[in-house]
Amino acid sequence: MIVAKPEEKRDIRLVTRYRNVIKSFDNKWHVLDDTRVSIVREVLDWLGNPDQKLKIIHIAGTNGKSSTGAMVGAVLQANGYDYGRFSSPYIKSSREQICINDNMISEKDFLTYYDRIVAVLKTHGVSAKHLTYFEYFTIISLCYFVEHHVDFVLFEAGLGGLRDATNAISSPLLTVFTKISIDHQNLIGRNLLEIAENTAAIIKPGTWVIDYAGQDLTARQVLKNKTLAVGAKWFEYQQDQITIANTTPAGLDLIINGTPGYFLSMSGAFQVHNFSIVLQIKAALMAQGYHFEVEKTRQGLAKVKLLGRMNYHKDVNILFDAAHNVDGINGLVSALNAWHLKIKPTLILGVLKDKDYHEMLDTIVPSVQRIITVTPNNKTRALSAEELAAEILVSYPSVDVEIASDASAAISLAMRVRESSQALIVVTGSFYTLNAIQKDHRI
Repeated sequence: MIVAKPEEKRDIRLVTRYRNVIKSFDNKWHVLDDTRVSIVREVLDWLGNPDQKLKIIHIAGTNGKSSTGAMVGAVLQANGYDYGRFSSPYIKSSREQICINDNMISEKDFLTYYDRIVAVLKTHGVSAKHLTYFEYFTIISLCYFVEHHVDFVLFEAGLGGLRDATNAISSPLLTVFTKISIDHQNLIGRNLLEIAENTAAIIKPGTWVIDYAGQDLTARQVLKNKTLAVGAKWFEYQQDQITIANTTPAGLDLIINGTPGYFLSMSGAFQVHNFSIVLQIKAALMAQGYHFEVEKTRQGLAKVKLLGRMNYHKDVNILFDAAHNVDGINGLVSALNAWHLKIKPTLILGVLKDKDYHEMLDTIVPSVQRIITVTPNNKTRALSAEELAAEILVSYPSVDVEIASDASAAISLAMRVRESSQALIVVTGSFYTLNAIQKDHRI
């Protein structure tokens, strides 16, 4: 059992160097570059193949990867297993992307592995610029998890699968797919078929493949075909019957296969679909000889926490959700409708200009009282608060829209203009919106 240590007093020199190293990374997306995965694979070879020393659960899909990973992690930890988790993007700190049992990697440890990797790169005649931001985090996470002897690694793909840095790993223990839907069409596929083919590229020989129960049939057939083609195993599983007994912003009361008494501390009815994947993962691990107890699993589910994913703060009545595409907004709106709120929420919204934000607006605007627009924390992709407000007023001229000068002002404004403290504030639209809000306003 890995015991969590209290965060050491942070050395200002380490913190400063960590920030400088992060700033030095190539932060561009290289998702159309066919050479990147082979580059990462080669560096892993130079480092002694850390991925081959780990039991990796590789998770890919359009929506639900992080929520699924958080639930699996809570169940693993409750049953006595230590797990490493690599996920992106982050909300408050870039170190959130590499965690063991929900504890972030320290600046000191990150720099230790970074220096080690740079030294190896130099012995092979290449500079520190050989790897990108995401590739460094991918490789550092694997080295970190090996040396901390975790039982499992929850390894979340960043974008698609084919050219994603996480695709450089050797055959994982399990390959898991959450819902595959339309997103990033300019990068990984023009339609669902192409996106599914890109995502399916992570399936390796020998792995067990687990699929989201409600997967679109087109996407599922692509996954099945790839599984057969590479010699992987499709995990057949009789789906559990999951019924929502009650739903609130705090979470879901569930009945599983006729047995009541399960509480999932993640709100939104759509989380049931992610939870069904978790039950499949647990069943697959049990089939491979791992042990799980019902009561411990129940306790783990009641403690799931995930920053920025239907994350409810009861004391201030604010919900943070990183819904950043049409599918995510649909899930958020369904949750809001299910709660039968007496007062329509006040919405703080910031979106990226390369998203289908017009359809996102068509979905969510009818469910809110007013909108406060903000600029997400992404200099190249953000739609400005002023531009978003203008877009909203073109289609919804009667909606009350205000522009926040900065993220902190958005929260203060929302608290001031909502009808009462009983009126929910919803912050959504992008991970970068939540990043801006959380950085500027400590909630």
